[in-house]
Amino acid sequence: MIKKTIIGIIILVLVGITVKSCMAVLPKKPMKPSEYDLGMTYEKAAKEDKPILTVFYADWCSYCIRFMPKLDTVRKAYNKDFNVLLINVEDPKNAKLVADYQIGGFPTVYIIDPKYDNRVHIDTPYLASVETLSKEVDRYNNMRKLVKKGESCSK
Repeated sequence: MIKKTIIGIIILVLVGITVKSCMAVLPKKPMKPSEYDLGMTYEKAAKEDKPILTVFYADWCSYCIRFMPKLDTVRKAYNKDFNVLLINVEDPKNAKLVADYQIGGFPTVYIIDPKYDNRVHIDTPYLASVETLSKEVDRYNNMRKLVKKGESCSK
């Protein structure tokens, strides 16, 4: 009796291992933009001495969902120089910002620099890859450094 029980347990374990190894691993469901918690509000970001890489999005927008991993990569690379802000265009609290920036498509990306009262729209083709988005962020960052350097030279 004990021998049959042990053999039965061994067979169950082997079947379990075989079934588990044959099961397909399902890909993770892509995250909606609102599921990326950056812990940043517009008011908080505007008070800091960093430009703000701002993304206007809608959770139902498939382009926005596909863009978010690229943005997250860029965010991690530039977190010393830029704040990253996500603005949900469907949230009534953001209606004034959405109207001010005349948002009509998603995602829409701006670099907003409150210190210099500047806003730069990043055209959609530059959102296609981490490399092209990074080049635009670098371009702005380099210009900002030149402006800051000029300010310190003139003082």
